[in-house]
Amino acid sequence: MKKLITLALALTSMVSFSQIDLESILEGGAGDAQTLLKGYAAPFATGFGNGINGGWYTTARSHKFLGIDIAVIANGAFVPENAETFTFTNSEYTNIKLDSDPNNPSASAQLPTLFGSQDLADRPLLEFTDSNNNSISTSSLPGSGLKESIGYNVVPSAMIQAGVGLFKKTDLIIRFVPKQKGDEYEFSTFGIGIKHDIKQWIPFVKRLPFDVSILAAWNDVKSKFFVDPDNEPTQALEFNTKTFMFQVLASKKLSIFTLYGGVGTTSYDTDVNMLGTYVTSNSGKTFVDPIKLAYDGSSMRANLGLSMKLFFINIAAEYALQEYDVFTVRAGFSIR
Repeated sequence: MKKLITLALALTSMVSFSQIDLESILEGGAGDAQTLLKGYAAPFATGFGNGINGGWYTTARSHKFLGIDIAVIANGAFVPENAETFTFTNSEYTNIKLDSDPNNPSASAQLPTLFGSQDLADRPLLEFTDSNNNSISTSSLPGSGLKESIGYNVVPSAMIQAGVGLFKKTDLIIRFVPKQKGDEYEFSTFGIGIKHDIKQWIPFVKRLPFDVSILAAWNDVKSKFFVDPDNEPTQALEFNTKTFMFQVLASKKLSIFTLYGGVGTTSYDTDVNMLGTYVTSNSGKTFVDPIKLAYDGSSMRANLGLSMKLFFINIAAEYALQEYDVFTVRAGFSIR
């Protein structure tokens, strides 16, 4: 399972960022490169921050005392069409400008994000002057072309979690992978959630023919991917995300099926850093740890799902409406 989680992150991160020629972008200056990449990478950070909050529960009912469940969770956050491009405006940049109208501060254009188009026709030309006073013109960054390949843009994520029933119809939920290290990556995650039955405390709610509870959950994912460990061992993509979710849950058991849903809020804080030493090819200028991007966001969240339990085996699927909608599938076992 650790390999599955690492693979999901690696595929998302490395495929998305492998197409970035950071050394060429830095020819325009570190400040402008950072501004450009913040808009370009925003859907990736937002999608991952929304996605990993999926799959925390499949029922509002709490375990009996010391009842347990263990599950593998896979999420896909769908990137909306309006996140396939971002607005480039000359006035927001010191050196990099639109090649079509470089002297007009208010000139703007739509550039692909990393989930945008790869076609040259959709990538306006940018121009800038390097540190040797050479004028350079280049196409804006290409998108991944994922939508053209599979029909939609999605940011995947995966988790493993375990839950245990405590006192007063309260469940403790843990997501944990100790630090994993390989030649091309480092990864760790920790998350904790508390689910508590509130039906027991509210007289008129006790009579309702379904379960009601509240859930508060927090995630912390840390990862680092080495871009070229053999030739450039210092160069790495560092990606750290913290999320929080609070929901009111309801579920109804119908034979082997359970219909469940929740309403609440979700939020995330994500840092994306390009670490290491980079030397630009034209001017020969050196940059160390040049890119540090910070993203955050929050939204309302409403989800609906269906789970099926056969003996101890539990499988479930759900769909969540939020800033980026998320589809989740989950499989595991549950006792008591």
